Amino acid sequence: VAAALSSAGSRSLNVATIALLVLGLLSSLLGAGFTLTNALSNPYQTFLGPIGVYTWNSACGVLTLVAMILFPVNVQGNRLSEELARSCSASVQEHTGSQHSYGYSYWLMLLIVLLNATSLVIIYLYDHARYSRRKEQERPIENAPKDVILF
Repeated sequence: VAAALSSAGSRSLNVATIALLVLGLLSSLLGAGFTLTNALSNPYQTFLGPIGVYTWNSACGVLTLVAMILFPVNVQGNRLSEELARSCSASVQEHTGSQHSYGYSYWLMLLIVLLNATSLVIIYLYDHARYSRRKEQERPIENAPKDVILF
């Protein structure tokens, strides 16, 4: 009974991890679409503007990070590596003390999270610089003497 419950829990965690990765991919595609829209047009503070890029990049980063956490929890918690080794080889004893190792595809997901965070920082800095430049251009008019304004 315990093995069946463990197998069902492992299966549900695998499905949840795959679903999170698919949702992360979809949000990444939406973020790329919003970025392309922003590059070709000039939306002003709408959901298609920086807010949309923030939203979809954040969603992709968070979903990918949660998937990166769920996968090792599933593999190590349910001893999936040892189960795979048992089904592939005749001698179980040689794989009992083996350690888990993750391939480059797992670590590429960390790169995805870092690139999403980097794009959020770049968008924030650009938006903040544009806002401060706009405020500096407005300041001289506010501080100008009244006779210059009337002229």
